[in-house]
Amino acid sequence: MDKPQLLAKANPPTWLKILIIILIGLGIFFRFAHLGQKTYCCDESWTSVAISGHTVAELKQEISNHQGTIPITIFDKYQHINPDRGVVDTVNYLITSDPQHPPLYYVMVRLWAQVFGDSPTGVRSLSALISLLIFPSVYWLCLELFESPVVGWVAMGLIAVSPLQLFFAQEARQYSLWMVEILVSSAALLRTIRQEKKANWAVYFLTLILGLYTHLFTVLVMIAHGIYVVIQQQFRFTKTLLNYLLVSIAAFLMLLPWLIVIVTHISTALELTSGFAVKRIDNPFELIAIFLIRVTRILFDLNLTSDIAVFNSLAVEGYLIYSIPTLIFSLSLIIYLGYFFAKMPKNKTSLLIFLLGGFPGLLLIISDLIYGGTRSLQVRYQLPLYLSLEIILAYVLVFQIFQEHNWQIKIPQFIIVGLFIAGLVSDARFFQAENWWTQSDGQFIRETGQVLNQSQRPLLVINDSPVNLGGILTLSHYLPKVRLLRVADERLLPIAQDYSHILFMQNNSSLFHQMEQDITYSLKVIQVLNPPPGGLWQFDKIKQT
Repeated sequence: MDKPQLLAKANPPTWLKILIIILIGLGIFFRFAHLGQKTYCCDESWTSVAISGHTVAELKQEISNHQGTIPITIFDKYQHINPDRGVVDTVNYLITSDPQHPPLYYVMVRLWAQVFGDSPTGVRSLSALISLLIFPSVYWLCLELFESPVVGWVAMGLIAVSPLQLFFAQEARQYSLWMVEILVSSAALLRTIRQEKKANWAVYFLTLILGLYTHLFTVLVMIAHGIYVVIQQQFRFTKTLLNYLLVSIAAFLMLLPWLIVIVTHISTALELTSGFAVKRIDNPFELIAIFLIRVTRILFDLNLTSDIAVFNSLAVEGYLIYSIPTLIFSLSLIIYLGYFFAKMPKNKTSLLIFLLGGFPGLLLIISDLIYGGTRSLQVRYQLPLYLSLEIILAYVLVFQIFQEHNWQIKIPQFIIVGLFIAGLVSDARFFQAENWWTQSDGQFIRETGQVLNQSQRPLLVINDSPVNLGGILTLSHYLPKVRLLRVADERLLPIAQDYSHILFMQNNSSLFHQMEQDITYSLKVIQVLNPPPGGLWQFDKIKQT
């Protein structure tokens, strides 16, 4: 073993530990600070519906029961815990209304909210707490991968200040939990292969079950694990490979009850997820460019990307003066990591980290390139890739630091310090922001709320599509006095004359077209979303002279 490897496996110097501890402390502060400041986005509002114990069918029925205008306050009970409904009702919501999401996180957050409250701050605090488990998890994985405490410390530092990690730590969804399970299951697999004991296989089995019941894309992580085991066993059918297959099959069978739920309610699941399969980007190079630019979000992010639900051009990534340098940085980073990792002495475990990130990441982007869609651009789907890149980056930088020539040490030292500073700058911007670009509807909802607040007696026209209802649920947190009118195309509902401002969030209803022809109203286009028919349109009553 050469000198750089020996040094990398030594205990980290005291100054590095102090620096990383400070960064982790700042990371913890940013994770828990201003938990209720950012817009409670549509996805998070559906989390609140889940823990309330109500279903989407009940929500739609309540809206349809109103003959006239509807006070937005009727949505309150769908955003707060109903003491007469319990965990079973939360699971029932997922079964009937959101089957593509397994129940583990939602059961946890329901129990958490019963103790710590169901406000946005209370619900998000569970994700913030879970996110702290990423630090020991990534440290353990680095030990199993490289036997290097130094790499583990640097990886913890990168994750502590990562703006993308910070966002998921403050989102009332399951992604912080999923990241912990990705890291722990990978570390458990390596430990099990190294020390084949029944207890270790049992731990790995448990991590797979928890992962599958948190996110269905854990199946992709399991496949990456399987490819690694096959290669590690030199394509021979060994006892280790047999044990892996038995454990994986057993874990998959444990998911069978939820797979039955998905199959039974497949139409609901497809309706809620089919939007990501629609081809939005015609130029494959543009898709790849956006994909590469978003890789840099794990390291620095100035929140310049447009927060629209569907990404269909490079323009949504911000000004060219921002997106082009980030694209160049991303390409340089990938070349840098690939070149230096290829030169380093290999161990049998390092392949896992490439498969863990590369298989799910490349599968999604290849699928988009062949069949169309934007699944590869959804950062929450690329978390295995992003975690792997952070670990590989930590390893390459640490290895480069432990070179014998002083001038060779300076470059990786400079890069590490620069990445830590870039992360802290991004975190400070996140700390001040009212919403982040990854909340694909946050800015639009906030702007809609501002328009409604500035109007006298506004009336908001709605429909019962999941996207529209999600926006109304979010608005209900901020606009207690707004009244709503449900669109019913089979009959045009009369609008009371005392509403001087009538707003639509979609422009494809018969009522909208009827009002376009009404000479007593003037139309103002406030915002048009891509793709149509979403946006915000306001009809103002013309004063009679």
